[in-house]
Amino acid sequence: HLIPLCAGGSNDITNLWPQHKSVYAITDPLEPVICSKMAQGRLKQADAVKLVLEAKTHLDRTKKIIEYVTRL
Repeated sequence: HLIPLCAGGSNDITNLWPQHKSVYAITDPLEPVICSKMAQGRLKQADAVKLVLEAKTHLDRTKKIIEYVTRL
């Protein structure tokens, strides 16, 4: 899933995308952090989507995004 289901993504074909394991090894740790912060009311869904898209399109920023979201 491009946008995780827990962050409002769907199983629609437009939200499915193939990832090499080297990519999801970097980006998958972000998803539980994002979804946990949303569940706690510390992160809005629209902001979560923006962060996920940024992380998945700019892998070099993912670590900083995870750190940012963890601090929320």
